[in-house]
Amino acid sequence: MSRERPPTPPEKDAKWKRWAMPEPQIPNNSGWNDIPVPHLDYGLDNPAPPPVLHGPFSAGLQTSNGRPRSYHDDSDAFWAFPIPQVTPPATNGDHLTVDSHYGSHGKLSPATYNFDDYDEDQRSVTSFSTAPSSQWQADKSDQLQFTQDEIERFQDGLLPELDEEWHRLTPEETRQLLPKKEVQRQSALFEVIKSERDYVVDLQLVEEIFIVPLIAPRGEPIIPDSEGLEVFVKEVFSTISEIEQIHERIVAGLFKRQKLEHPLISSISDIILEGALQFQQQYDTYIKNYPIAEARHRRELKTNERYAQFLQKCSRDTRIRKRDLLTLLSRPWTRLPRLSLMLGHILKQTPEGHPDLQSIPLIQSLLDQFVKATQPGIETSESKVKLRDLIENLVFERGEVIDLDLNNEQRSLIKQGRLARQGSGNWETDRHGWVDIAVTLLDNYLVMTRSEERAGINRHIMVSRPVPLEFLRLDSFTLPQEQRRKDGENKPLLRFWSDSEPVYPFMIHHAVVQSKRRYTLFAQSEAERRQWHEAFKQALGLRRAQQEANKLFVLEPISDEFFRSVTSLVPANSPHRRNSEYFTGKTTSAARFAIRGQKYIVIGCDLGVYMIYAGRTRSTRKVLTLSNPTAMAALDSVGQLFVLQDGALFAFRLENLLKAMDTNQPLGLSSGKRLDKDEGTVTILHVGQLCGRNLVCYAVKGFRSQTIVCLEARREDLAPVPSARSATSSSSNRMESIVYKRYGASFYVPRDATSITLLRRTIAVAADHSLVVVDPTLKGDDSRRVITVPDFTGNQGNAVALNALKARCQNATSLGLVWAGDTERLVIYDTFGTYVSKNGWPTRNTTYIRWETKATTWALRSPYVLLLSPGWVEVRHILTGRLEQVEELTDLRMLQVGEPDNGALLLAMRGKDDAQGLVDKVVEVLETQPIGESDMDDETARDLQWGEWDI
Repeated sequence: MSRERPPTPPEKDAKWKRWAMPEPQIPNNSGWNDIPVPHLDYGLDNPAPPPVLHGPFSAGLQTSNGRPRSYHDDSDAFWAFPIPQVTPPATNGDHLTVDSHYGSHGKLSPATYNFDDYDEDQRSVTSFSTAPSSQWQADKSDQLQFTQDEIERFQDGLLPELDEEWHRLTPEETRQLLPKKEVQRQSALFEVIKSERDYVVDLQLVEEIFIVPLIAPRGEPIIPDSEGLEVFVKEVFSTISEIEQIHERIVAGLFKRQKLEHPLISSISDIILEGALQFQQQYDTYIKNYPIAEARHRRELKTNERYAQFLQKCSRDTRIRKRDLLTLLSRPWTRLPRLSLMLGHILKQTPEGHPDLQSIPLIQSLLDQFVKATQPGIETSESKVKLRDLIENLVFERGEVIDLDLNNEQRSLIKQGRLARQGSGNWETDRHGWVDIAVTLLDNYLVMTRSEERAGINRHIMVSRPVPLEFLRLDSFTLPQEQRRKDGENKPLLRFWSDSEPVYPFMIHHAVVQSKRRYTLFAQSEAERRQWHEAFKQALGLRRAQQEANKLFVLEPISDEFFRSVTSLVPANSPHRRNSEYFTGKTTSAARFAIRGQKYIVIGCDLGVYMIYAGRTRSTRKVLTLSNPTAMAALDSVGQLFVLQDGALFAFRLENLLKAMDTNQPLGLSSGKRLDKDEGTVTILHVGQLCGRNLVCYAVKGFRSQTIVCLEARREDLAPVPSARSATSSSSNRMESIVYKRYGASFYVPRDATSITLLRRTIAVAADHSLVVVDPTLKGDDSRRVITVPDFTGNQGNAVALNALKARCQNATSLGLVWAGDTERLVIYDTFGTYVSKNGWPTRNTTYIRWETKATTWALRSPYVLLLSPGWVEVRHILTGRLEQVEELTDLRMLQVGEPDNGALLLAMRGKDDAQGLVDKVVEVLETQPIGESDMDDETARDLQWGEWDI
């Protein structure tokens, strides 16, 4: 039964015609003189130089009458493969000496093509010059014409499949004259050409039957989204069109060589080698992408009914011969190894002295090394497929949202496998109390899941909250093996009988909640346990390096020696104990401000308030004798420092503090102004701007509630009383004063209020288990004046979810409120955060984001919020809650209060503890900039660079 090649589309004819080559015109010459042959363009980018041909074979060359020479011509013939700079051969008995080394451009050394190496069964040929002339004359014209016609039909794919063999397209007389090994070699060469032709046809079919209808469908779009279609075609088909174009050029070169030299083709190594040097990049991309292409195809097949119908329609096309899309897509995947094997078969049949003995091993080495080099990329793609499956089918605990940043292009899967864990022992898992879980180690999280099929899709159900690698700690990986009991298999009569198998435990834990989140996992073998240990170390090291290289915030030391506390390590006879100013005690508060173009930092401790030049060699001096101030804040616009001490609120002029530093004479309480007017004990202080006004907000503690008071600080010019020396006042002797006026009406909040936050137009107070948002400009009877956040009244969503979130809020402590975009706010609790609308109603399906630590305070640095606890700093993105950075510190405390998204962020932490005392380190949190981005101009940068050289 014949197999017809499908009709070639017009554009494909153009591709083949592009590589069409005119028949070379060779002058008739019966001698052994060098005959220059016209340059043959094989359709590749770097064709071989014009060759000079010699030899007794002439397949494919023309005589003077215009028809191709055959093996039956009387005249001397010539080698059919191009050999640069070949000297005339000399015949000596049964040996034919050819000076050849195909593919070189320099002087070539002689080589012997010895036909006596074949045994008698291989029909040895003594000498072509002594062959009977009658064998070369019989029907030579008709036979040659028949062969050429059949070759053209073969190249067009019009021959029956059984006739597409070298021996069916070669005259019997020619086969009788060739050694058996040469016949096998020519058959192998023919097979390479045939397979290359079929390969190109398959690639063309992928484009014609699948890609083109997908991109330009006749009816409704198969992939609805145009952008999604572009991504789909790129993921599934990758570089297959580029590979097709390169192989079309290879096939064109092979066809030309076949037309010229059939039935005795000298070599095709040059064409294959040149193509191999061109297609490496395209194959590298395609092979590495293949696992992704396969997974994307299967995913679309499951979720898109139109795509499934489209593939079913394509399968009825007879040209693809009942092969599905994945089979066709795997052709480039398997092509190069198969080509290497076919070349190896040619090499086995190649006689001594032939150039292929050197060129074929070179091509094989090139192909084999290339295939091996793609293996890491394939493994990476397979990891991406597993990661994609995890992304699409991961199921979190109801109500909780965890942004694992899985769609990040840099995300990678380090290791994935199944481990055992001792469970509750229910019958649904294992009656012996064991359960198998899937453990996925990413480069940022450790994820543990169990599989569950839902609606025909295998879902990954979270069995424990993912552990960020910053909080992951490794325990013992050398615990002794244990025995796991398992039910006997295929023993229905002995269902209570069980076997046991060895398992190898290792332990890991969460750094913050070690007791509750300590995991003991069991591997199937010691080797597997070692693999997991190495994978954990690799992932932790990689994550640590990534975090160090991409920090969003860094800690800049402000003071790491001055502030000290006395401990038991300080000797009793130490002279420092007798110095009343040496041990300052712990730092309690701090503030940063600028005056006269210079930045300063004030730090409060047990002994008083000290002042430091910011950004210079530390020169710390005492400026206020206030002991143990609990809070400080500065307003540069009005030149005031506000200090909360012993329940009273004072304001000091910054100019006076600067003088005290310069004169080294600290000020007392009398130099300040008391703002609370002895209304009660002040517990909270917050300063900032609201609607362009400078506000000082504080809370006064009452018996059952706290009163929030807001003062607006203004500058006013006061004219002094005229003296005897000046009858009239002038602008030069006018004095400036800061006045404080009530802003709006005071309002009450629950007794346990902890913080105040200034929003855009309102004030938020963290109290009890919720927040109170107040507009102080509205009257007390206005319903819009006070809003409780979150607001669970009414019916804004699923009742079950609302009740679950409400219960979680009642068991947590509210800390603050920040804007998350233009329409939402993030409510910050000590253990989690949730999003609400402008009206305070829960949004995002009443979901929440759990922190990894229990925060005590927070700071806003848009678009990030910093959550601080005594030992940790979590940096999270406001809009997504994604964990961006983690810092582990000791005895961490926030020192300053003020604008949450502006000014300095000053922290204190435990330093070294020795005979000099316990150091309290003061640091400033600074935001980094990506490399190459800077707000300063070139002139400023030069000044900073050369300033110390006074250039």
